Amino acid sequence: MKVGRTVRAWLIGIAVAVVMAVGAAELRPKGGDPSAAAVKPAAQPATALTVSVVHPERVEWPEVIQASGTIAPWQEAIVGSEVAGLRLAELMVDVGDEVTKGQLLARFDDATTLAMVRQSEAAVSEAEANVAEAEANAQRAERLGKTGALSQQDATQYLTRGRTAKAQLESAKARLHSQQLALQYTRVVAPDDGVISSRKAMLGMVAAPGTELFRLVRQNRLEWRAELTGAQLAQVHAGDEASVQLADRTVAHGRVRQVAPVIEENTRIGVAYVELDRGESANTAARAGMYGTGTITLGQRVALTLPSDAIVMRDGHEYVFVLGPDGRVVLTKVDIGRRFGNGVEISGGVTDAQQVVAAGAAFLNDADAVRVVPAPPSGNQT
Repeated sequence: MKVGRTVRAWLIGIAVAVVMAVGAAELRPKGGDPSAAAVKPAAQPATALTVSVVHPERVEWPEVIQASGTIAPWQEAIVGSEVAGLRLAELMVDVGDEVTKGQLLARFDDATTLAMVRQSEAAVSEAEANVAEAEANAQRAERLGKTGALSQQDATQYLTRGRTAKAQLESAKARLHSQQLALQYTRVVAPDDGVISSRKAMLGMVAAPGTELFRLVRQNRLEWRAELTGAQLAQVHAGDEASVQLADRTVAHGRVRQVAPVIEENTRIGVAYVELDRGESANTAARAGMYGTGTITLGQRVALTLPSDAIVMRDGHEYVFVLGPDGRVVLTKVDIGRRFGNGVEISGGVTDAQQVVAAGAAFLNDADAVRVVPAPPSGNQT
C-alpha cells in the first residue's frame, strides 16, 4: 500500500511538471527574447483624411433680386360685334393664329345691310335731283322778283324750298353713310398685329352690339409681372435686366418696363413689369397665364466667395472647416449671402487670408488631422 501511494504521487508530480512546461512555452515570444513578452505594441497614430483647400476669392458678382410672378399679355384687345340682328356667316381664324392689323377675322351676313345701302344711295340721288330743281327755281324766282313779275312772298318760298332740298340731301347722305358703316361692320377685322388668345364667336350666332367675339394679345408681347416687397421694389428701376425660368427649364430674358407706383394694401406686394424679349419668348414655352420664378439684376458688387462644396450644414447652420497651422481643421460658422452658379458669397466668418477645406469637408469633424493635396482645377466659381 505504501508503495502504491508513492507511485501515484510520483505520476501526479510528473503531470504537473509537464503542464507547467507547456504553459511556459506558450508564453515565451517566438523570437526567443524573454523580455519581449512583457512589451505591448505602441498605438498607431490616427489616419489623416485627404482634403484640398482654397482661399476665399473676391469676385464681382451681379446684385440680383429673386422674385416670382405670372406671365401675362402686355395688352389685350377685345374684338366685339358692332352690328345687331345679323347672323355670323363666316369664321376665318381660331385660337393661336397670328394675325396682322386689318386682317379679316369673321364676317356677318351682309345681304340685308347691302340692300339698305342701295336704298340709301337711291335716296341720295333723288335728293340731289330735288336740290338741282329747287336751286333752278330759286334762281328764276330771284330774277323775277327783281323785275316785279313775282311777288316777294313767292320768291321767298322758292328760296326756302331750295334750302330744304339741300337739307334733305344732307340727311340722305348721312343715312347712306350710316348704312355704309353698318356694311363695314359686318366685316370683323383685327385692330392690331398679334395672336388670337380666345374665341367666343360661333358660326351662325346672332350677336348683340358689344358682344365679345375674339381676344387678341397685342403684338404678341408678353410680360413677367414680378411680385416684390416694398424694400425690393424701391431698388428696381425701368431698364434693369431680368430673366425668368419657364416650365420647360428654358429661360426667357427681358427688361423692366415699368415699376408699379403703388403697393397692394392687403399683401404689401408691388409689381415690376418685365417685358420679355419677343424673339426669346417665341423660341421658348412662355405663355400667358404661366407662373415663373426669376431674377432682376440691379448691378455689380464685389463678393467674398467659396465653392458651394465647402459649405457644410450642422444643426441647421452653415459652417466651413478652416485649416489650422498644426494641420488640423477648425469648424467655423459662416454667414451666407448670394449664390451664383457653383459659388456662395461669404458675408462673415472667414477672411480671404485663411485656407478653407474645399473638397472632403462633409467627412470631417472639428480638430481632425488632414493631409492637404492640390485642388483640381475648377475654373471660375460662377
